[in-house]
This record gives sequence, C-alpha cells and structure tokens, in this order.
Amino acid sequence: MNRLPVAWLCLVLVLAAGCSGGGSSGGSAALEEQAAGGAEAGVAEEDRAQDSAAGSAADEVAEISGSGKVWQALPVASTGERVIKDGTIVLEIGEGTFDTAFAEVVRASDRLGGTVVATTTDNSVDGPPAGTVTVRVPADQYEQLLISMRDFGIVRNRRISSEDVSTEYVDLQSRLRQQEAQERFYLGLLTEARDVEDAIAIQQQLQGLQSDIERIKGRLQFIDDRTTFSTLTVELYEPGGIPVTEPPSGPSLAAAWLQAREAFVTVIGALLVTTVALLPLLLIAAAGWGAWRWSRRHPTTLSVHQE
Repeated sequence: MNRLPVAWLCLVLVLAAGCSGGGSSGGSAALEEQAAGGAEAGVAEEDRAQDSAAGSAADEVAEISGSGKVWQALPVASTGERVIKDGTIVLEIGEGTFDTAFAEVVRASDRLGGTVVATTTDNSVDGPPAGTVTVRVPADQYEQLLISMRDFGIVRNRRISSEDVSTEYVDLQSRLRQQEAQERFYLGLLTEARDVEDAIAIQQQLQGLQSDIERIKGRLQFIDDRTTFSTLTVELYEPGGIPVTEPPSGPSLAAAWLQAREAFVTVIGALLVTTVALLPLLLIAAAGWGAWRWSRRHPTTLSVHQE
C-alpha cells in the first residue's frame, strides 16, 4: 500500500527535473542576450566619443644609402596616434675605433632615456671587428637618436619603418569596455544565483569573457610598450669589413623578447581565470565524491531506512 504514493512522488520529481533542464538551457541564452544588450547600452556613448581618435593604418619605409645625402625626418605622431617605429642603421667607423664607437652609441641611448636590449660583437682574426647594438628610446627622442648616429661614422645604410596602430588601439579599447560591462553584468547575476545550475551557467559565461579580457589587455599593453619606446639597431664595422647592405629579414632579438613577454602574461592570465572559473565545479565534485564514499562505507544504514 505504501508503494503507490512513492511511485507518484518519483513521477513528480522526474517531471520537475525535466522542466528545470529546459528552463536552464533557455535561461543561458537569455543571459547572453541580456548581457550583450546591457553592455552595448553602457559603451555606446563612450564609443561615439572615441571614433574621432581613430587614425588610418600606414606603413612607411625610409631608406638612405651612402653618406652626404639629405636626412628626412620621420613624421611626428600627433596627439592620440599610436605609431610603432623600428629601424636599422649601418655605420662604417674609423679603423681601430670599434670599441669607442660601440660605447658612444650606448651612451647616446642613455642620454636620451633609452636602454640597450641586445648586443653582438665579432672579433674574429679573419677581419676587423664588427658588431650590433639594439637600443630602445622614448618615441619622442627617436629622431634625435637617428641624427646623433652621424657623429659616430659614415652612414652606409639606413632603414626606418613605422606602423600606425591607432585604429587597432581604439578598437581594442572599445572591445575591452564592452567585455568588462558584460563581466560586471554576469558578476551581478552570480551573486543572485539561486541554485547550482544557474551558478554553473554564469561561471561558464564569465570564463570566456575573462579570457577575452586578458587577451585584449595583453595586446593593449604590447601596443603601449611598442609605441612609447622605439627600437633602433646600429650595425658597426671598420674599413675592410663586410658592410651589411640590407637589414635582417627575420625578427630581431628585441622583437622576439617583447613577443615572448606578451605571450607569457597572456598564458598566466588565462590560467588564473580558468582556475577561478572551475573552482565552484571542483567544490561540488568534491562534495559529491565525499557523499559517495560515505554511502559506500555505511551500506547498512541505507538498508535500515529502506525497510
């Protein structure tokens, strides 16, 4: 006689679970729509204010070979522009002056607030010494550094490139504001979650958002660094040596170091976000595993309740 009410109770629980599952999947889609709508409304006004700051992308290369030719100054970036500048200069220095010229290049960088990021020297017995110095100086001092190089030797080759990343920078800032607005929306929902299923759905949305935010911040930091400081590689050789008529086609050591640092920051940020997002799931799994272990150790207690 007692089995009939138990059967009805089981049926009611199954139906309730089915309704909850359907509502959860629909609720996840609704969460995304609400977050997107709220974020767009929050950043629309800021985006309109930033539109005028976007500049067109450009790549300019200036090359001068030989000495005695007119040096043309690079265009100075106006307020709000983001320009990455890199260059290579090949200097023929006087015989027996390699060490002095090498030190003068380093001192010129120091006087302008720069730093040396890489050096190479070749003192082989087959020829006169040669080497390179790669320095980074504040962007507004880059022209002065280029001009000062004429004091240390004859300019045999000069190649300067500039890349305007203003449009990308403004776009990244807009995307960051939108992603952060969505993150705040989901964090607010998380504090109001009433059950585990809602909390898991919100955590999944947060995980993707926070990963995107870390990537965008990493790229913005990279652009900030490359546009705040400009890079110049100075190649020095004495008469009788082999002049470098073309700059290296592959990435420089300085560029490789900057890319490696950006990738490291991005990976660490993604790991932290993933750990925080999975923490609630790990706690739930640990609780379930503990309950299962407890039931395995106390089978007689369950049997008594069933009788």
